[in-house]
Amino acid sequence: MTAITAQETDLLEEAKIRRLNYEYANAIDNSRVEDVVNSFTEDGVFDMQSLGAPAAFEGAEGLRAAFTGMVESMAGCLHMMMNHLIEVAGDRATGTVYCDAYTLQPDGERVQMLVFYTDQYVKQDGEWKFAERIVKPLLAGAKN
Repeated sequence: MTAITAQETDLLEEAKIRRLNYEYANAIDNSRVEDVVNSFTEDGVFDMQSLGAPAAFEGAEGLRAAFTGMVESMAGCLHMMMNHLIEVAGDRATGTVYCDAYTLQPDGERVQMLVFYTDQYVKQDGEWKFAERIVKPLLAGAKN
C-alpha cells in the first residue's frame, strides 16, 4: 500500500470540511436546529451583523436560540453552497463559501439572499467544526 502524501491528506481534509458545509445547509433547510448547533464548536460564533443581526451569536445556547428563531420565522428555506475555498493547516483551517439562499416567508413571499461565509474551522475528536462563521452580503445594493 502506498503512503498518503501531505497534499493528498489536505485534499481529504478539504473534502470533510466541504461536507460539513453541506450538512450545515441541509440541516438548516430541514429545520434540524440541533444538527446545526452541533456543527459548531462549544464556543462557536455565528455572526450575521452585516445583515442586520444585533450581535454575533456565541456558544451552544446562543446558536440554538439564533437558529431556532431563524427556522421558526420562515415557512421554508433552501441554501445552495458554491465556490468553496479552503486552506488547511493541521487541525485548523480557514475558508470562504458563496451561498444563494431562498426563504419562503409565512405570507408566501419568496426572498433571495446572496451571501458569502468567512469561516474558521477546527478539527475536534476527528471531526471538523465551525469555530467561527461570518456572513456577509454579496452584491450589496444590487437592484432586481
